[in-house]
Amino acid sequence: MKKLTVDFFIHDSEILSVSEDTLNDTLEFTLDYPVDFDKNVFEHRVLRFYNCLNYTIKEIPFGSRPQILDFNDFGEINYSIGEGRSKMDIKRRK
Repeated sequence: MKKLTVDFFIHDSEILSVSEDTLNDTLEFTLDYPVDFDKNVFEHRVLRFYNCLNYTIKEIPFGSRPQILDFNDFGEINYSIGEGRSKMDIKRRK
């Protein structure tokens, strides 16, 4: 599993909405992003994932909007099924 690194801090960002573009395998999170955490200043920002095929909601918050706590790049899977004219090569992201 390859861990992604980002140059911004998303942990205190609240998710306002999630949009999925199934044609282009793109997932967009509209966030309320802390631009100045000490002064409690937030701005709306878009966090966009390309070639995204899956995302999971693990828990629902009780008193606020949900937050992104972590994300990972699980890589790619390549395999074949069948033989001869029935052989099918499969390449997909985990």
